[in-house]
Amino acid sequence: MEPSDEPGAPRPETPGAAGSGAAEAAREAARPAPEPAAASPANPYASAQQLTYARWLDIGTRIGFLALVAAFTLYVTGAIAPHVPLEALPSYWTMPVEQYLATIGGPTGWGWVRLAHRGDYLNFVGVAILSSVSIACYLRLLPVFRSERDRAYLGVALAEIAVLVAAASGIFGAGH
Repeated sequence: MEPSDEPGAPRPETPGAAGSGAAEAAREAARPAPEPAAASPANPYASAQQLTYARWLDIGTRIGFLALVAAFTLYVTGAIAPHVPLEALPSYWTMPVEQYLATIGGPTGWGWVRLAHRGDYLNFVGVAILSSVSIACYLRLLPVFRSERDRAYLGVALAEIAVLVAAASGIFGAGH
């Protein structure tokens, strides 16, 4: 609410009247700063590329979250049979990882994919979606950077994609 809209508040001076510039400046200084504008192509706080990345990131994380919720629901309700029965899990909790995996015949690395049809491994699909969203965002921006001849951002995006794919592939030794 503007200060002049409050009951009993003094009315602002008429524009052009003597001293109105100082009074208006004082009122302007007393007003709280406006909120940043909503994200849009005209938003000076984010480029069109940033907004595209953010939109794709938002969609991807929502899909990944829904996949996690669905997989968990299917697992705990028993709608999809697990690799390791839920009631048997407490007997494995004290085992070291290597012993646990050997006992249940559990995979390492990307081996979970062959068990994704099982309730307890299905949740990895949601994790994989979430971990690949950034790659999808960068892939979406590659044609934009190329058409704008923005070699620096194109190179950074390609490098990001290469690093993320290499890390996910396990070539750095994770999961082995």
